[in-house]
Formats: sequence, structure tokens, C-alpha cells
Amino acid sequence: MNEDNKEFIIISGTPGTGKSSIGKILSEEINCKYIEVSEFAIKKGLVVPDETGRNTYVIKEEELKEEILKESNGLTILITHYPDVFLDDDRFYFNTAFVLLLRTNPLILMKRLENKGWNHKKISENVLAEAFNTIAEDIYDYNDMIIEIDTTNIKPEDSLGIIFDKITSLDFGIKINWLIDESLVNFISSLVDRINLNYNGVGD
Repeated sequence: MNEDNKEFIIISGTPGTGKSSIGKILSEEINCKYIEVSEFAIKKGLVVPDETGRNTYVIKEEELKEEILKESNGLTILITHYPDVFLDDDRFYFNTAFVLLLRTNPLILMKRLENKGWNHKKISENVLAEAFNTIAEDIYDYNDMIIEIDTTNIKPEDSLGIIFDKITSLDFGIKINWLIDESLVNFISSLVDRINLNYNGVGD
């Protein structure tokens, strides 16, 4: 443990990849606290409305990080869509044991998000983010501390063995690239068309 008695595990991935479920299971297994970053920010009043007019919010990143540091003691799991916000800050980067990046085949991810009852536009945006490897690209500079898990066909409780096996075998690095999967090309293209129609005022 570092001298400030703070250490972090960051769990990230597109919505629907299993961050919350796996984060909770992992925290119970290793007996540590976990923080859902977006929920924490809302609870602490560290968000402002998105000026683009979309029905969402923007997190006050610097204030958020300060609050997390205040409330962290020992090992803490951070569950977030934006791991680069923390990895780009030395106070977190040097105290992060590893980053768990969860990936899910975009076709399966779409079904999961549909089951959440999300609207088509929101689903398409998030599925495209996964298809275009958005989070992976954002943190590729930290490749040597990333454990990538494909959650497409596994239950959350089965992920622990995979995580510990990867740590033991030093299997780090981003390897999944959905864009080279030929079976997904037409699917991804159709989603891009759908997004374009929505932004042009067509659709829901």
C-alpha cells in the first residue's frame, strides 16, 4: 500500500458490459469499498446540466476527484465510463493497481441495453461507442496496466476466475478490436445510418 494508504482498481466499459455487477462481486471477494463514480458525483452535487441541451449532465471532474480522494482509505474500486479522467491524474495513476476493461460484442450489448428499456438513440450511441472501441482508445497509453475481459458469454460471477488468472499470468493489454470482425461491419454501418437519421430529426 502507498504512503497515503490509498490504492485503486478502476473498472470501466460501455454501459451494459457488466461494470456494476462485476465491481460488486470483486469488492466482496477482496473485501474493499467500491464507488460508482457517476452516482457518487450526483449524490455529492458535483454535476451540471449538459449545455448541448441533451438530457444528461457534465461532471465537475476536479471536485469529484478531490471528494473521492477524501473518502478513499485502503483499496477502493472505482466504477466509471471515463477511466482516463483518473489515469491522467498522477494521484490516481501511481496508486492504481490495474484497470479492468470490460468488453461486449456490440450485437449482444444492444440486446442488453434494449432489456434496460433505453430508447433507440441512446442504445445506438452506446453500442457504437463499444463497436468503435472508444474507451479502449482513450486509455490505450496505459495498455500495460489494463486487464481486458470479454463479458459477451460469461456470467458476472464467472469473471473473478478470469481476472485472477490474467493477473497471475501477467496477461495485460487491449486486444479486442470489433472493427476487424467482418460479421459486424453491416451491423455497425446500419447503426451509423440510424444515428445520422436521428440527428437530422428523423426517428425517435
